[in-house]
Amino acid sequence: MKKTLGALALFTGTLIAVGCSQPPTDAVNAAQAALEAAKSSEAADYAAESLAAAESSAAALDAELKVQSEAFALTRSYTKATELATAAKAAADKAAADAKAGKEAAKASATTMIEGVRASIDAVKQMIVTAPKGKGTKADLEAMTADVAAVETGLADFDATFAAGRYKEAQAKAEAAQKTLDGIKADIEAAIAARASR
Repeated sequence: MKKTLGALALFTGTLIAVGCSQPPTDAVNAAQAALEAAKSSEAADYAAESLAAAESSAAALDAELKVQSEAFALTRSYTKATELATAAKAAADKAAADAKAGKEAAKASATTMIEGVRASIDAVKQMIVTAPKGKGTKADLEAMTADVAAVETGLADFDATFAAGRYKEAQAKAEAAQKTLDGIKADIEAAIAARASR
């Protein structure tokens, strides 16, 4: 009888201990704060895959917390939730670190692209000056000159976008400008080749 009562008391004590287990509030809050920090570090722009992984980890944590909150009080266990919170924080921290690295890479790339556009403007201007001139070329050369002038005017916008820290946007603008300049260059080279073949 004493053994039975002792076993029952031990079992009841275990259930109460488990039932009294509390959500890992500090770990959950830390994971949420880390995710917000990752979003603030522009992970959506510079580390989209890492951010998606962090958000997936956070969703798994939320789902587990919901399961436990809906479970019978005496059977609740937050062991898995604690593990998921730790994993979610680690994933969010990685997203923030990847965003920082991605932003630095985009900055370097944008710098190179903008410098390339500046150099190409000068080169294409010189090509227009030396381009074959003849019947029907005046309008084409005027259009090319206007396109180069538009790109040159746009440099101020590239610089402002870059200075604002929007490196991907600055890079995209520089790439579009370079494409325009490359097109003009190709047209002039084609005209030179056509004249040489006559």
